[in-house]
Order: sequence, then structure tokens, then C-alpha cells
Amino acid sequence: MKEYLNYIDTRIGRLFDRIADHSHVDTQSLAYFRIFIGLFMLAHYMPEWQWFGNAPQGFFLPRPFLVTNLFDGFLPEGFYLSLDLLNIILFCLVTLGIRTRLAFALLFIINLIGYSFEFSFGKIDHEVHLYLVILLTLSFTNMGTRSAFLKDRVLKPGFQKWALMLLSIYIAFGFFTAGLPKFLRWVDFDSSQIGILEWFFKGYFNYDRHLLLADSVFKTPYIVFEILDYLAPTMELLSFVFLLWSRRSWRIYLVILSAFHMGNMLLLNIEFALNITCYGIFLIAPFLSYINRYFPKGRNAKITLLTSVVVLGLFQLGRKVYYMDFQYDADFYPDKFAMDSYISVLFWITTITIGVITIKKRLYDTPQSRSL
Repeated sequence: MKEYLNYIDTRIGRLFDRIADHSHVDTQSLAYFRIFIGLFMLAHYMPEWQWFGNAPQGFFLPRPFLVTNLFDGFLPEGFYLSLDLLNIILFCLVTLGIRTRLAFALLFIINLIGYSFEFSFGKIDHEVHLYLVILLTLSFTNMGTRSAFLKDRVLKPGFQKWALMLLSIYIAFGFFTAGLPKFLRWVDFDSSQIGILEWFFKGYFNYDRHLLLADSVFKTPYIVFEILDYLAPTMELLSFVFLLWSRRSWRIYLVILSAFHMGNMLLLNIEFALNITCYGIFLIAPFLSYINRYFPKGRNAKITLLTSVVVLGLFQLGRKVYYMDFQYDADFYPDKFAMDSYISVLFWITTITIGVITIKKRLYDTPQSRSL
């Protein structure tokens, strides 16, 4: 019996070691990605919560397990404005590498609270959960110990290894559980019932999602979407196969996911661009190390980065001041979503292109990537 238990323990240990190896990203690449994610958020994707203070209390409908169940309704506008401002300040610190680990931990708490209120209107947007997980994950890495203005204390290698490994498992598990119910419903060999078109028609006619290539759906043979009904959930169910196979296959899977999300944006007008902050660790981070020879060095690097952060930080602060007394009209949100949609597609094209280069040149498997 003891030998049998030892055998199971050994096999499980090897399984986790395999996942850890396939999820590995070296510390310097993570440091470059820290700068990328900070600039990415400051340039465009900062959350906006201050308007919750003016929302009717009758709309307050928190879902189970949200921290907002501790409150009786929406709080004053000043509370949400403070969350917005802290978000900007902390992402500036992350980008510069000032107490990075603490900054990410505080970002996780602030965003957990902010998005809990956002989801208290009765609907939970599932594209945010990976973003929240990545904020928590990065607080257990050593990305703040390199290319930083005020470096973090170096953690033992095991912390970073387990953080990235658990992140990969979370991604794989999330897509597996998302794909299973779709597979059971969509793979029915009945061309009169097409799951993707069900989503499309609901969004097109109920939510006016007419942007990008949405209109082209009506000109596409339904058999195409019937095939996609089989491919999409199957791809999600194979997440652990790709993760366990090799470093290369895991990154191929993430490129496929990126193309999948871009397709959602083009046809269904469903936004997933925040997931780039998650997939980018494995696709973009090695690429940034590969092109680091083109980056400014020494004093010039610090001046360039500091200038970029100051400009983007002031831009975001200016937006908060501008929208404090802004009167929203009926066309504001549709126009904003239209602009965001095109930007999202551009980011996905960039991510896919970088991912393909990373895979083709095996940037994840360079001598540097084998070290911490």
C-alpha cells in the first residue's frame, strides 16, 4: 500500500513539474512584460467606476459571493473616484517598477472591489476574471526585481514557478469548464440548432451589436457556423492536452485562443481584450526579451520610461477630471464601444503576430528562458 501511494505521489509530482516547465517564463522577460502591461492599461484599458455613485439604488443587485453583498447599495461617487485614482497611481508604480509586488497586490484588492460593484447590476462579465487572476499572480513573481526604479526583494524561485504554473492550470481549467457545457449542447448534429448563431442573433437584435463584420454573418452559409459549433468547444476541452504536451503546444493553444477572441470581436462584438494581460505572459514576454536590444539603455531608458508614464498618467487623470461633470448622451456609449472595438481588433492582431513569431523562433526555449 505504501509503495502504491509513493507511486501516485511521484506521478503527481512529475505532472506538476511538467506543467511548471511548460509554463516557465524567465524573470527578465517578466520584467519587460511588467512595463508592457502597465503601458497597455494606462494607454487605454483603465477601468472607470466613478459613475456608479450616480446609479439608481434600485439597480443594485449583487450576485452571490461578491464582496458587495456586505453593502446595502451603491456608495457615494467619491469612493469610486478614489478607486479610479488609485488604479492610475498603482499602474504608474508597476510600470516604473516601484514596489511592484505590493502594487499588484493592492491592484488586485481595488479591482476586486471595483468590479464587484460593476457586477452588482445583475450581470457578471466573464472576460474580467482572468485579468483579476493575473493581478494576483504577478504579485508572487520577481518581475519587480529587474529593470525597476525601486526593486523588490527577490523571492525564492519556487514562488514564481508555482504562480505561473497555477495561472496556466487556471486558464486550462477555465476553458475546459467553459467548453464542456457548450460541447454537450452544441455538438448535436442538428443544423437547425446552431449555438454560435443563437449568441449572434441575441446580440445583434437585442443589443445592437452591428459593428465590424457582424453584417457578414447573414451572407455566410450556416454550415460554416455548424462546423464552428463543433470546433469551438472541442478546442476549449483540449486545454489540458495542449498544456501537458509541450511548451510549444501551450503557446500554440494561446495563439488559437487569441484568434478565437478576435473572431468573437469581429462577428459577435464581444470584448475580451483584457485577456491579453494574461496570454501575453507566455506570448509577449519572451518576444520583448528578444527585441530588447532595440530598447533604450541606461539613463535614456529611465528617462524614456518615466516620461511615458508621466504623460499617460496625466492623460488618465485628465480624463477623470473631464468626466466628473460630463453629461452623457444617448450616443456616447455606442460611439465609445465602436472605437474600443477597432482598438481591440488591432491589439489582438498584434498579439497573434507576436505569438506566431515567439513560436516560430522558439523564443520561450532560449538559454535565457531556462534560467530565472
